[in-house]
Amino acid sequence: MPEYVFEDMKTGEQVTMVYPMRDVPKIGAVVVKPDGKFKRVAYAGFQVDVGVIRNMYPYLSQSLPRNLDGCDTNHQGKPIIMSKRHEANVMAQHGYERDY
Repeated sequence: MPEYVFEDMKTGEQVTMVYPMRDVPKIGAVVVKPDGKFKRVAYAGFQVDVGVIRNMYPYLSQSLPRNLDGCDTNHQGKPIIMSKRHEANVMAQHGYERDY
């Protein structure tokens, strides 16, 4: 079962509690337990590296070499991939393989 983050209303500490997805309290709801009152808070402790997400085009490639033939570049020379087809063509042209 997934864990959700709550804030102890007395101490301000963050604690995790396990709930089934269908029963989890909404963000901001207060849960009363024998050991105190806890308020559900949004968890912001994770970070997504947008350079790894490749489902949106165009994107700026962080892994291909700079000033690559067949690609527009930004001011630093990093290649801009315009579409999935463009990505496949550039990879084939230069002998690269995509690492999933």
